[in-house]
Amino acid sequence: MRQSGRRPKLGRSASLVAGAAVALAVLTACQGDPDPSASETSAVPTPSAASSSVPSSSSATPEPSPASSLGPAAHLPVPVKPALADENSAEGLEAFTEYWFELFSYGYETNDWLIYDELTDAGCRTCANLSGQVRKLYAEEGWIEGGNVDLISHDTEFTENTSGSVNSFVDVQQDELIYYDSNGQEINRSEALPPTINVTIALWEEGSWIMLDFGSPEGA
Repeated sequence: MRQSGRRPKLGRSASLVAGAAVALAVLTACQGDPDPSASETSAVPTPSAASSSVPSSSSATPEPSPASSLGPAAHLPVPVKPALADENSAEGLEAFTEYWFELFSYGYETNDWLIYDELTDAGCRTCANLSGQVRKLYAEEGWIEGGNVDLISHDTEFTENTSGSVNSFVDVQQDELIYYDSNGQEINRSEALPPTINVTIALWEEGSWIMLDFGSPEGA
């Protein structure tokens, strides 16, 4: 999606997203040996043997459970990276950015930041501040409900800065956030963040994208 008009000037270090900053300022199988006589007595499986090949209900994939006042989220599926996200193009950068926000949302409810950290530069102070405070809440056995971030639009001229990175303007919105302590008591709540223009800075490096920074346009 292209936007017309003069673009705000972007500094290397973008400022913290206002809505997220307010929200976070208050705070994130063994099997026995087979019977050797079985193959000698009969090659036809017995009814009990046949039934043992049917997966038990306990082996079924657990149903995803979103966070609530009853407890933190459980068994949420990990966001899947689209193949396009590894393409060095404007379309590839958009796919990567959308995937990065999905990982960001996933981290809010699960405190699983493994893949997010791999795709985020350690020097991104905004990113470290946001995820760090979420981690702190979970370390205290609290949890978060909500906070899903949706990428509404992505706009980039796909031109490299002097450092080789690429700026994009992103319109994002975030769902309401509810914070719970270890006893399931609500300790804070933040309203949903309406569609807001922010900036991302990403770098194509060694065959994939990495997020360098995320925040409000300078002067906004």
